[in-house]
Amino acid sequence: ILDKAISTLQMELADTRRKQENNIEGLPPALKSSYDVQSRKKAFVVIGINTAFSSRKRRDSVRETWMPQ
Repeated sequence: ILDKAISTLQMELADTRRKQENNIEGLPPALKSSYDVQSRKKAFVVIGINTAFSSRKRRDSVRETWMPQ
């Protein structure tokens, strides 16, 4: 049963990828290049760690751990 479900999902994935490729191929060249750029965008993430303002040693310890120099 699991093998059948996996093979069905693989076929659906292949069909979906084929449809997406066909949609991109039908676009004008100007839109194709912008689609390629959009699909390759990377996210920039900043994570903040909240420490007590009075504990400089704790802040420095966190900085050394996460931002080695």
